[in-house]
Amino acid sequence: MREQAAFEARTLTQQASVGVISTLSKNLAGYPFGSVSPFLIDAEGRPIFYIADIAQHSRNLTEDSRMCITVFDAATSGDQNAHARVTLVGDATVIPAEESAAILARYERQYPEAQSYRAAHDFKLWRMEIKRVRYIGGFGHIFWIEADEWQLAAPNWTAQDETSMVEHMNQDHQDANRLILQLVHQLECDDVIMTNILSDGCYLRANQRNYFIPFATRCLEPIAVRKELVRLTKAARAASTEDSVA
Repeated sequence: MREQAAFEARTLTQQASVGVISTLSKNLAGYPFGSVSPFLIDAEGRPIFYIADIAQHSRNLTEDSRMCITVFDAATSGDQNAHARVTLVGDATVIPAEESAAILARYERQYPEAQSYRAAHDFKLWRMEIKRVRYIGGFGHIFWIEADEWQLAAPNWTAQDETSMVEHMNQDHQDANRLILQLVHQLECDDVIMTNILSDGCYLRANQRNYFIPFATRCLEPIAVRKELVRLTKAARAASTEDSVA
């Protein structure tokens, strides 16, 4: 049950594009300070933020690394408390310069609008190391998830391998991107691109939004990713054919 709860919480986090992040205020010592921010999830399940140096969160984290981020399944009607939510608690530090270029490339693929931030202010990438996770999947479905239960093993590919896989899908298989998005999210769109790949899913972007596509099994090698994308493409084409016949 705990393993399933960790899976559900991780999936909810991967599906989200923004969350409520809270840091400890430097100006109002001892008080929490929260705001909404986009974030990226890395291969090991750690959130990554791209924050301006002048932002309150940067100033707060420089003084005290403790923070949390909360994401939730927003209710369109009824009781919000009946819907899932997850809070990741941990410590954030600036990503070292030797790692930042590859991670920023991933961030900007998923959030292309971030490319313009460089001209406005100095921004830095921050990564949160998970200490504990609180997951509420609904009434009575409540868990504390420990760091070792949350963290995933890193896949056996490099940043360049991921970039090559993404470029291949966008250059040679745009039709597959479109059909997979339609299959998983019931969204028809002509312009669909792949942005990033994790061991347990990938991201497609359409209409200026990101959509997480879960894999049926975790893929730790590039060949496994290829096989899973082939499987998804075949399933999507079959579904599309059935819809046309119907």
